Amino acid sequence: MLRLGNPIPRRFRDFRPRVKAVAAGLALALLVLAGRAVDLQVRRQEELSRLAARQSQRLINVKGRRGPILDRNGGQLALSLRADSFFARPAQVEHPAQTAYRLARALDLPADKLEERLRADQPFVWIKRRATAQESAAVQALDLPGIGSTREYLRVYPNRAFAAALLGFTGVDTQGLEGLEYAYDSYIKGADGLQVVDRDALGRTLITSDAGHFTGGGSIRLTIDPAIQLIAEQEVARAVAQHEADVGIAIVIGSRTGEVLAIAQYPAFNPNDYAAADKEAFFNRAVTNGYEPGSTFKVITAAAALEEKVVTPDTLVFCENGAFEHYDSVIHDTEPHGWLNLAGILRVSSNICAAKVGLMIPQGVFREYIRRFGLGTRTGLYEAPDGRRLAGEADGYVPAKWTPVDQAAISFGHGVLVSPLQMVMAANVIATGGELLRPILVGEIRDERGRLVERARRRVVGRVVSKATAATVRDYMTAVTQEGGTGVRAAVPGFAVAGKTGTTEKYEFEARGYSKTKQIASFVGFVPAEDAALTILVVVEDPKRGRYGSLAAAPVFREIAQRALPLLGIWPKEGVRRMDAAALKTAAQ
Repeated sequence: MLRLGNPIPRRFRDFRPRVKAVAAGLALALLVLAGRAVDLQVRRQEELSRLAARQSQRLINVKGRRGPILDRNGGQLALSLRADSFFARPAQVEHPAQTAYRLARALDLPADKLEERLRADQPFVWIKRRATAQESAAVQALDLPGIGSTREYLRVYPNRAFAAALLGFTGVDTQGLEGLEYAYDSYIKGADGLQVVDRDALGRTLITSDAGHFTGGGSIRLTIDPAIQLIAEQEVARAVAQHEADVGIAIVIGSRTGEVLAIAQYPAFNPNDYAAADKEAFFNRAVTNGYEPGSTFKVITAAAALEEKVVTPDTLVFCENGAFEHYDSVIHDTEPHGWLNLAGILRVSSNICAAKVGLMIPQGVFREYIRRFGLGTRTGLYEAPDGRRLAGEADGYVPAKWTPVDQAAISFGHGVLVSPLQMVMAANVIATGGELLRPILVGEIRDERGRLVERARRRVVGRVVSKATAATVRDYMTAVTQEGGTGVRAAVPGFAVAGKTGTTEKYEFEARGYSKTKQIASFVGFVPAEDAALTILVVVEDPKRGRYGSLAAAPVFREIAQRALPLLGIWPKEGVRRMDAAALKTAAQ
């Protein structure tokens, strides 16, 4: 029995040092923990916060909203709509196979490909960029760990194939790849920004915020008239089908201003799904391709000869009755002709007499007139106000050195290359009374706030021929579309039409010679002849039926002009009556 005052047993005396040791150990542990806490919460607080942010946050580069492309009436030809883009953080995906299966059903994507992405040894992978509204709603409803979304913008072309080769399209990062989207990319693309995506422990999106500045792009308003563009596209497509041709092109210019009212090309493509289209349809052949103009070039030969006074309206030229030996070549006409004046040469389109007239012009002088008409050099359609070249445009080709055989061939449109745009602007020189205008396609550029940056105005590049010469050639071209002329099928009832047909054999580079079976048919002209409002060029490439410009191209000119003139409020001088909107629409159709 233990009594007070008795000594403490030995076994208890041995236990006291252990208690002190444990207490000291606990005190030391608490001191270490306190020090560690101070280290983590004070000394390394900033470093660890950054580490936590890297583990729970992701910075995503997001493109700004691309500005719209508008027609002359303000209608949207290209616009950007907000769309969700989905991504994954593979480390936070709990069940990759199951998640891939559910995502595949919602996004219409292959499940096996999705599973590969979800198992990737990467911190971040894209699942689908710019999903549709239905797809977005379906994925959001799944609420899958490790799957998140951010905003992006989807480029949309509401009229599908309408003016597709002109507009072009954008890539997956909304960068311009073709057409106006490429040429004016620096004006209409928005400023990029960064988006912060916060995640919880399960990988689900908690909050997103902007870490950088987002801005929309500016807008460009084209001179394209949507009604005339539609007419041109319909008529070109009809001509390609009717004549079993490879390609059809039509350009409609406002004769007095140089404004491009329509650039139509067929076959076309849908820029909303450009990956499924034939890449040959991407190129705007009216601007980027060169072709031999054939007999439409005789207008330039006639104007240069008259201006230089090497011939007069009364000069007669012998057309050799259909065949003309010139050095080591033979020039042919489609029909034999005897003596013709300049008006007759254009009316029946004699190659022989055109060659003889061209040979009367000194070589250097002739080349200078070709340059003045705008051939062999870019029109400046895709040039910025500061002179920067924004996109590709064909220069064309005019030989630097000519032989007499070359000069004879050039006189009737062989041996030179022009773009359709160059040719229509050259013909418009006669319509304007001798002035070459610069074509206008972008009428107005505005910044992201709608403030005017640039407004295009009529620009005269230079005077090419005198008003008197232009008026004389205009009369000759008018005779071409009247009885006895090659362009009679281009005549528009109630109007005088000035024009010129063209047919040329297609040059085949692989064969290094002209094809015996493939041709390019064309017609260029303006209406009304006495006070031109529209200048139109039609090119039909390799028609299998009706292979001449008079058959394949001239009727297309007539239909476009006949349907477009009422839309501009222009009617025949005789029997003019005012038309209400409904009647005007019917006339255009």
